[in-house]
Amino acid sequence: MIKNILHKIFPSELGRGAFILFVMINIFNILNFLFHFVMGRILGPSDYGILAVLMSLIYVYGTPSEAIQNLVAKYSSKLNVERNYGKIKFFMYKSLKKGFSISLVVFVLATIITFVLSKFLEINFWLIFITNVAIFFSIFSPIIRGVLQGRKKFTFLGGSMILEATFKLFFSMSLVLFGFKVFGAITGVLIGFFTGLIFAFYFNKDIIDSKKEENSFKGIYFQSFPYFATMFAIILFFSLDIIFARRFFSPELAGQYAVVSMLGKIIFLGTIAVSKAMFPLTSEKKEKKEDSFKLFRKSFIIVFVLCTIGVILYTIFPKIIISILYGKQYLEMYPYLVYSGLAFSFLSLSNLVFIYGLSINRLKRTYLLSIFVIIEVVMFFLFHNNILEYILAFMVSNITMFIGSLFFIKR
Repeated sequence: MIKNILHKIFPSELGRGAFILFVMINIFNILNFLFHFVMGRILGPSDYGILAVLMSLIYVYGTPSEAIQNLVAKYSSKLNVERNYGKIKFFMYKSLKKGFSISLVVFVLATIITFVLSKFLEINFWLIFITNVAIFFSIFSPIIRGVLQGRKKFTFLGGSMILEATFKLFFSMSLVLFGFKVFGAITGVLIGFFTGLIFAFYFNKDIIDSKKEENSFKGIYFQSFPYFATMFAIILFFSLDIIFARRFFSPELAGQYAVVSMLGKIIFLGTIAVSKAMFPLTSEKKEKKEDSFKLFRKSFIIVFVLCTIGVILYTIFPKIIISILYGKQYLEMYPYLVYSGLAFSFLSLSNLVFIYGLSINRLKRTYLLSIFVIIEVVMFFLFHNNILEYILAFMVSNITMFIGSLFFIKR
């Protein structure tokens, strides 16, 4: 019955896929932000600032996550057209085996870097070391979820994410209340990651039960470079502002800035469902040699409208939003909320443009994206005398990246 209603309301496949993912991923995002709201209240600005930095490190360590998921989704989508589940199973298992080797190497390197990072950020070594465990989940989870996305199993994809966020919230809150503070919060995050991975495996049961059929994926690693380069740039833009704020400002002020940044991230994470739904559909149209630009245009309009609504709310009700979600101890940050909303709105649009370019193999010279990251870092080092100067530098960096993204793809 629900399926029939969705078909009537959303006659297009993009509409149905985007709606399902929009609802489920935003439930996931609500739970994730509830995690931050609760942690912000019970930890206080100083400890919450540390947790925000650790979460940002998880995003950076998990840079390959979106790239891997999009790449796996694209190949799974291609095989799914042929209903060749045996080849999908072979591809998934081969990717997991390769992923383990890469994860182990990255974990060792990250641990070595932790000695320097803990001093640079003035954070306990063991907190960052525990955070490094997320590296394994950052590679395994997107492989399994990429298969779900490529097969357009949007309900299962969203379901695994919701379960992850639920367990993360429950265990983090419980461990912090038991007195483990930031250690408890980050341990709860890892428990959530593990739970989400297990359920994603279960939701791919039909693939796992299929008879494995070997297939050649020659050139996949070479083709993956644009995915990694693009997601690396997006994730760094998403995370570096909080990390450098920890370096430039006092622990208390860095924690307060983290609140403004996290609220801005609501816009980015709230619109990412559209790009996730668009990716396998435009990729499939590319394989069928059909026009994919109309789907991209619809997706762009949807993201633009959602971002506009978010910025308007942040302009009119900044005090109410901060007070309700985080409490009055962060209220002095309200003048900066609209700038954070604008910054992440432009990042959302950049992400959509890049994802579209990747889906149709039209994104070229992605190594040049590093220029935008360098611009952002330089802006942070030049403009950090106060929070307003810092956040305006962040906003300008994101606007620059959006304008640049339009030159990376050509219709």
